[in-house]
Amino acid sequence: MIRVFFIGFLVLTISCKQTDQVRKPDTSWQSTDQSPVFPGCEVKETIPEQWICFQDSVLQRVEAFFAENPIENVNDTMASILLYLRVDHHGTILLESIEAAPSSSVRDAMQSVIDKLPKVSPATKTNLGVTTQVQFRVPIQLKVQKP
Repeated sequence: MIRVFFIGFLVLTISCKQTDQVRKPDTSWQSTDQSPVFPGCEVKETIPEQWICFQDSVLQRVEAFFAENPIENVNDTMASILLYLRVDHHGTILLESIEAAPSSSVRDAMQSVIDKLPKVSPATKTNLGVTTQVQFRVPIQLKVQKP
């Protein structure tokens, strides 16, 4: 009886290890994949032109926000910062982090700008036909006027 149980246990253990492995599809970014598209950039003919339009659109929104909402009490007259942004599966642009922000007021203002950006067409893996998240960084040069 113990031999039957041992043999059954052994067969069960071996068969469990023989299950098919699920392979994750290749998800590295390809030049043919569709980057996120900002509203109004759909008219650009190539993916690189759409990507440049996307970046320019984000920068224009940041510049317009800071022109309308100047930040005071910042020590530097010029501040170089890096925005780390993510576009999720639904086309929402999210602020992941800010590198080298001179003050919390700049961080808060930048969060406000990003929160007000419109939804975009999300990035698409063309070999899989699915939307995907993408992360990128945007360098920004802030010119802060002293009061």
